[in-house]
Amino acid sequence: MNIATLSRIPRPSKEQRIDTIVESARKVFCTRGFEKGSIVDIAKDAGIAEGTLYRYFDGKRGLLDEVLRRHYLVVFDDIQQTLPTLEGHGNRLRYLIRRILLAISGDRGICGLITRDVRQFDDKHPPLAQELNRQMAVLMAGEIKAGMKDGSFRADTSPRIVCDMIGGGLELIAYSYMRTGKEIDVNNVTDSISRTVLGGIESSDATAQSMAKLVERLEHAADRLDAK
Repeated sequence: MNIATLSRIPRPSKEQRIDTIVESARKVFCTRGFEKGSIVDIAKDAGIAEGTLYRYFDGKRGLLDEVLRRHYLVVFDDIQQTLPTLEGHGNRLRYLIRRILLAISGDRGICGLITRDVRQFDDKHPPLAQELNRQMAVLMAGEIKAGMKDGSFRADTSPRIVCDMIGGGLELIAYSYMRTGKEIDVNNVTDSISRTVLGGIESSDATAQSMAKLVERLEHAADRLDAK
């Protein structure tokens, strides 16, 4: 390869270099932890000089926030596309629970990073994950409040308590997953949490309406069979 050939090799764009750095940071943080993983490790994995990394990020904390932001961006993009297509606030709440479980089970490295390392930060400098979890709780609370308004859920339901119960349960599942490494049965766990929560907040009127619709569908099915 001559000098002329070398000169034609395109240099990575700024966006490509940032992507490489963030992916290296994710690998280092997930394998070594935030505290033990160093900027030197990240720069080495990315194939760049340590000084080059500081052109784009001010340190490990900025890199951690970007790693978490990109992880949650996938989750929230999916929610934004899927949630409006679902009917019924109970079904939407169930979907949100399932989506969180998929995020937990889908990337054990990130799950460990969130459950273990981000908790070392004090309240004056909370991690980005805390704000993103708050946004998820806001989505759940919105579905609960809407269900209370249209009569699907009991009027005396406390959205905050319900969200705390769901969040606490999911957090315990994440801790157990990190401790044991046992695969999460997403469908069964989703069903279990949903039955427990919805069984406590669904209004009797809504339940009666659901049963009436079920009976109506069965009667229509029976009529079609009789007609054959």
